[in-house]
Amino acid sequence: MKASGPAFLWKRAASGGLSRSFSEAFALVQGELASAAEGNEVFAAHLEILEDPMLSESVGEQLAAGLPEKEAVSAACASVCSMFEAIDDEYLKARADDVRDVFGRIAAAMEGGDAQAPAELPQGCVIVAEELMPSDTARIDFSRVAGIICARGSTTSHVCIIAHSHGVPIRVGVSIDGISEGSLVEVDDPAVGGSGAIAALVRKYGRKLYVNAGSIDEIKAAMAAGADGIGLFRTEFLFMGRSSLPTREEQKELYLQALLECGGRPLTLRLLDAGGDKPLPCLHIDKEDNPFLGLRGIRLCLRHPELLQCQLGAAVDAARVLKGMHPEYFSAGEPPLRLMIPMVSTVEEVLEVRRLLPEDATELLRLGIMVETPAAVLSARTLAGVSDFFSVGSNDLTQYIMAADRGNPGVAGLYTPLSEAVLEAMRMVTAAAHSAGIPAGICGELASEPEAAQILVDTGFDSLSLAKL
Repeated sequence: MKASGPAFLWKRAASGGLSRSFSEAFALVQGELASAAEGNEVFAAHLEILEDPMLSESVGEQLAAGLPEKEAVSAACASVCSMFEAIDDEYLKARADDVRDVFGRIAAAMEGGDAQAPAELPQGCVIVAEELMPSDTARIDFSRVAGIICARGSTTSHVCIIAHSHGVPIRVGVSIDGISEGSLVEVDDPAVGGSGAIAALVRKYGRKLYVNAGSIDEIKAAMAAGADGIGLFRTEFLFMGRSSLPTREEQKELYLQALLECGGRPLTLRLLDAGGDKPLPCLHIDKEDNPFLGLRGIRLCLRHPELLQCQLGAAVDAARVLKGMHPEYFSAGEPPLRLMIPMVSTVEEVLEVRRLLPEDATELLRLGIMVETPAAVLSARTLAGVSDFFSVGSNDLTQYIMAADRGNPGVAGLYTPLSEAVLEAMRMVTAAAHSAGIPAGICGELASEPEAAQILVDTGFDSLSLAKL
C-alpha cells in the first residue's frame, strides 16, 4: 500500500517539573501503564516488562556497583537490551525496543515528566522520525496520519504492529536526510493489506492460515482475526531475563492458557530455541566463535536434559488438563498441541525427544520438526518417518543454504529466500512430507511476504504461518 502527504517531523514530548527517585518514577510509570494496558496488548506487554523482577534487579545491581540512580537506570537498560539485541531472531531482537521504551519512561519520570500530551498532527500527514517508541504511539491520532517513516527500527517492532493495526503504512530503516517539515513524501508498505491478500490466496487453495506468536495477547489477536491456529509459539520469553529456569508448573500454566485461547485450534509450541546466539542468563552457555553452527536449539536442550524434560513434562501436563476440560478438542483424532523441535540435523535427535515423552503422548500431542538446516533437507524422507509434521524456518534455512549471514550487509545480495537453491530445498521438504503422509508448513518471515505467497502454495506447503494476520 502506498500513501503520501506532507511531512510532520516528530518531536518527543518535553519533560519538566520536580525530579523523582527511581522508586517514585517506577510507581508513576506503573500507574500509567496499568491504565494504558486496558485493551492494548502492547502496553500490557510493557507492564509485564516493568513488573518483571529482572528490571528492578538490574537497576539494583548497578546501584550496588556505586552508580547514581539516573546512571544506574541507563546502565541497566543497556545491559538488558544488549541481551535481546544479541539474539538471532528478528521478533525477539525487536523486543529490545520495548525494554528501551519502558526504561525511557522511567528515566523521563525521574526527570519530572508525566503522561505525554497528544501531538498536534495536521490531517493526512506523514510522520517522519529518527525512531518511534511504542509509548510515542499513545500521542498519535492515527485517523490524521497517512503514513510513517523512521530512520531506525525493525519491521517486527511493536510500532510497526500498532501502525499496521490502524491500516497505516510504515517504513523503517530508511534515510530521512533532506526531508523537511511540510515537504511531500511517499510511503510504500507492502505489509499493509498484504496479510489480507495472503489470507485470500491461502483460503482459495484450501490451505491452513496460521500466525506466529510470542505472547498470550498475540494469540488472542490471531484468534480474533480468524487464524486457523498458531504455527509458531515462541517459548523463549519465559526463560529470558531470569536468574533461574522457569518451573514445570510455571510452564504448564502458560502452555495451558495458550491452548485455551486457541479454542481447540492447533498450537505449535516450539521447544526452547536458545544457544550462543540467544543467550539465557539462567543457563551458562560458553561463548562460541560461530554460534550459528554451535550449541543451539535441540543441541542445547539435549546437552541439558533436565531443561528439555521439564519443558516436555509441562507441555504434556497442559495437554492432559486441556483434555480433561475439553475432551471434544481431541475427538477428531488430531490433538491441538503440536511440539516443534528447532534446529534438527539428525534422526537421532528426534528419536531422543520421542523417548523422553510418556506413553500416552500420542493421544495428547503431535511431535514435528522445524526444517532449517541443509542436513534436515537432505534427510527429509528419513525424518518424515519419525515426525508428525514439518515446518520450514525460512530465515535460517536461507542463511545456511546460501552460506550468507542474514545480518551481514556485505552478503545481503546472497540472502535471497526465493533463490532457486532455497526453493528447490523447500520442494524437497514438501515432497518428502507428502510422500510420508504428513503436513508441511512454513513459519519463517517469507510466509508473510505477499509476493511469495503464490510461490509457496505452488511449492506444496499445506499451511503458511504469518507474522500477523
